[in-house]
Amino acid sequence: MNQVYRALHMPPDRLFKKLTGCKEIYTIAVRPIPAEAPLPALGEGAYTPMPFDGRTWYADPLLYHHGEERWIFCEAFDLAAGRGDIAAIPLAGDGSLGEPQIVLATGSHLSFPTVFDWRGEIWMIPESSACHTIDLYRCTEFPGRWEQAARFPVGCELCDTILLDKTDDELTLLCSETRPENQLYTRYRRYTLRHTAGEADPRTHDFELEPDEPFNLQHREFGLGFRNAGPMFQMGGQTIHPTQVSTKVDYGVYLQFFARRGASEIPLCAAEPHIVTITGLNRADVVGIHTYCRDDRFEVIDARYLTRLPKQPAPAAAVPGTGENPAPSGEGTGSRDTDL
Repeated sequence: MNQVYRALHMPPDRLFKKLTGCKEIYTIAVRPIPAEAPLPALGEGAYTPMPFDGRTWYADPLLYHHGEERWIFCEAFDLAAGRGDIAAIPLAGDGSLGEPQIVLATGSHLSFPTVFDWRGEIWMIPESSACHTIDLYRCTEFPGRWEQAARFPVGCELCDTILLDKTDDELTLLCSETRPENQLYTRYRRYTLRHTAGEADPRTHDFELEPDEPFNLQHREFGLGFRNAGPMFQMGGQTIHPTQVSTKVDYGVYLQFFARRGASEIPLCAAEPHIVTITGLNRADVVGIHTYCRDDRFEVIDARYLTRLPKQPAPAAAVPGTGENPAPSGEGTGSRDTDL
């Protein structure tokens, strides 16, 4: 994106902070579900953020239950390498977050890890849009060992995959395809991933991926609000689809929740940064919220905010064995375009 154009459309206070050395980074924040239903505003009760160590920020939190344990799988963005890997963070019963550990690193940017149970095993589909693929991983030792079970070239950047449906033999995936000339614009794409015995293709092994039409008639065209913000969930007898909304110049500004009505969706409510309280952060410095998930006890979001960073070491060299350099944030990641 033309950064001059973006700067001209930025709120003056934010532009001044960025020009005087502030950068935009992310944090994951957790709170117990309030006694009253948290939607539509997400304004009741403060979220507790992860501390920032000056080297790595965390985003795209997605909850996963492993037995009695709660885990948050997320993107861990290494500022020095300019690349996201996948991390797992234990979430205690009191809402406190444990020590993050990197569980998947490929040398290319990864984010938005959808982790789920299927066919008696644990699986992950991280966003690998920089490679123009949908990648399926199988867990061999929880939480830190994963093997690639299949890779499907798709010829475009697909972001933020969630599950629409799951049977013993197939998964229905909902992805967001970015528009090549401006990645702020996306449209939903639906795919069916099937288990098939005896496939010879070494990239797909025992799986095949079948593309479907763009999801829903109203989502055939690219727009600024057609991007998943987390898995669908049940509330008040309704299926709720959290989505993230960008503007023409800014990525992932606020959350929009839709209620599903058959094959269609209707707007339910929106959650904007200025109504959400995150302990230790000035509301004026929070410039975006773009991921939401929940279970029976906790809500988890991420937030983009302005802060001053310590001086970083030089970018990492090429990753051995990959033949490529790590992609800087927002370049070839299909996700973030935040710096001037």
